[in-house]
Formats: sequence, C-alpha cells, structure tokens
Amino acid sequence: GRDTGGVDTGGVDTGGVDTGGVDAGPGDVGVPDMGPEDCSEMSPPSGLRAESIAPGHDFVDPLYVTSAPGDPDTLYVVQRGGRIVVVQDGSVRDTPFFEAMGIRAGGEQGLLGLAFHPDYAANGRFFVYFTPRDPDRNAVAEFHRSDADPLVADSGEVARLMEVNDSEGNHNGGMITFGPDGFLYVAVGDEGGGGDNHGPIGNGLNKQTLFGNILRLDVDNAPSYAAAGNPFSGDTGLPQIYAYGVRNPWRFSFDRATQDLYIADVGQGAHEEVTVIPRGTPPGQNLGWKIYEGNSVFAPGLLESQPELVANHFPPVVDITHDLGACSITGGYVYRGDAIPALRGWYLFSDFCKPDVVAFRYCGGEATSLQTIASLTGLAGSIASFGEDGNGEMYMVYLTDGEVLRIVGE
Repeated sequence: GRDTGGVDTGGVDTGGVDTGGVDAGPGDVGVPDMGPEDCSEMSPPSGLRAESIAPGHDFVDPLYVTSAPGDPDTLYVVQRGGRIVVVQDGSVRDTPFFEAMGIRAGGEQGLLGLAFHPDYAANGRFFVYFTPRDPDRNAVAEFHRSDADPLVADSGEVARLMEVNDSEGNHNGGMITFGPDGFLYVAVGDEGGGGDNHGPIGNGLNKQTLFGNILRLDVDNAPSYAAAGNPFSGDTGLPQIYAYGVRNPWRFSFDRATQDLYIADVGQGAHEEVTVIPRGTPPGQNLGWKIYEGNSVFAPGLLESQPELVANHFPPVVDITHDLGACSITGGYVYRGDAIPALRGWYLFSDFCKPDVVAFRYCGGEATSLQTIASLTGLAGSIASFGEDGNGEMYMVYLTDGEVLRIVGE
C-alpha cells in the first residue's frame, strides 16, 4: 500500500551518484546556477521542536500542507476526504478553500496532492491530484480560485491534465509540485498490488503506461500536456514521462536552493529509498523498480532475462532496510528557511510505520551525516507528509492524529 511506514537508520547504504557530464534537467530554464552545495558546516541540527499551526484543532485525515505563491503565511491543508482548508493566524477558516466531489477516499485513495501555479497571485490557477470513482481512476485537474473570495475556489473543473483507470486501490502516488523550470511534476505509482505484477516487466519499467513514473507536464500544452524536453515519444515511451522505474513515490520535492530533485519511493517488503536527481541530470532516468528495490535486486529473473532494462539504472543515495521497523517512507524537504539557520541544507524525512524523523546532507553525490532527530521523533502518530511554505519553513502532517505541526528552533 502507501504501505504504512517507519524509519530507522540501520542498514543504510549511501552509495553515491556520479553526476559528471550531465547538462540538462529540471533547473535549466530561466534560473540561476546556484553552484554546488557548501558542505563545510556539517554540525547536526539540534534544539528543534514543533508547534501546532492551529492549536486545539484536529484536522480530518490531513495529507499535505503548503502555501500559495505571494502569500507565505496562509496555509492550505489537504484532507484525504476531499477538502482543502485554510489556516490563518493559528485558526482554521470555517469555509473550506476547495471540496472535491465524486472521489473515492480512504486508504491510499482520496484528495492526495495540491500545487499552486507559480503565477497564482495573478492568475488564480491551482491543480489537485485525486482519485475519482466509478470507475476508479487517478487524475490531475486544474481549478481556479473564485473572484468573489480569494480564499475560496470555484467549484467547476477547468481542465483534466492526466487521467488513468486504476485496477488497484493502492500505489497511487499523489504528489504534485511545480519545478524550477515552471513545469508541473506528478508522481504516479505502479498501479498497486504487490510486486508490480502488471505485464511481463511491470508498470515501473514499461514506458508505455503512465503508471510507475514521475511525469513532467506543461499546464498550457493541451491536450497531451507533455513538457518540452521530455525524453520519450512514440515507440520509446509516453511523452509525459520525466523519470520512470518507481513503485510508489508518495512524496518528492525540489531543493529550492540547488534545484536538486529528492524522490522518496515506498518499497515492497525490505527497503525504503531516497533518490536525489541533481540539477542538470538529463531527463529519462530509470530508478530501477521492479528489478531493484533500493540497491538490492528484487526480480533476479527479469534482470537475467532482460538486462537492458537496467543498463541505465540511477541508484538511490539512501537505502533503508525494514529490519528495525521501517515500512513506508515519507519524503520531506531540504530546509531553506531563515528561522532555523542550523537546519539549513538538511533534508528531513520519516516513515509512516515508525515515528523517527531523519536528516541527512546531500554532498558530493552522497547522503552524508544520516541521523535521527530525537526532538522531532514521536510527536504524533502516522506521519503522512512534510510541507514547506513560501518562506521555506517546514511542517509535519500526521494522518491518524489529525495534527499539522510547524518545525521551529529554540
């Protein structure tokens, strides 16, 4: 399923990625070159704590939190049942911002993702990932905020950017966000079940399906919405695909300073993984599933019979084993806010089964200084997501306890 997860730092392989010789990727359109990450200061983050964004309020199955461009202090909390609620000055607004209709919610289905257009302050465009029912599908659609009240959306759908019928209820992915290139990135899982038993090679390695991929969409390029520069077309694969070979990339994010892409992919039964695709890496990378789970071979027969499927395998930088409780990774963000200088440059993530919050620095193509942050561990049950506002401050979202917490310093 989303599989329910926990994080332990035992059994971690932080094999590095050679990024030499790459010259095209998500950060190369109209953005400055930030240069390599400065890893001279590697002191572990300390003195961290968390506080509720809405004291006394229990959210209903929260899955994500973010802010809109131009208004970093207003928070939008995505609830699995279909509502997006607004939080201002510590209070939840009575009228929801958005309510999805006709969805199947529960387990890994429901309203799963939200992304505001980079020009949202001017154009009011936003996008949601959800699972419509009858038949069950995965979909990404565009909506607009209303003219009458900027904190309420119009009910009518503007456009359907992606839709695929889904025979399973799990592994839907659901994360959507705009990259530094202005394109909309979409995580779609391998369709579900166990072992990606969809055809002879599985959906993850089949580039003729939307399942098992990170998509890159141009929201102004109807009807395919494929972004310019995507690597596949025709016999080579679907034009919406940016990267493939994922199982259930429940949460991914861009480092707003380096523009590197961090993808946390939920494993099968033994490994959880984080892959970092550095800025400038060519699109079309193969992240390995189902031949690989983490850095271990999952389908040896397929590897032996069709070795060409992993000839360009792009390995994870973190491989976490299940032997001490991890089972469903919850990807986070690289902290780039100003409120906690000691945390700047650290990537935080967790797991749905085990409440550890874990941090590392990505330096020289490797995950370094991997460690558990004790003061942020076990604050509530079932961490489903992290979030980031327009100021770069970071949040933690707990599904079963209905909590959304802001990470703060001493």
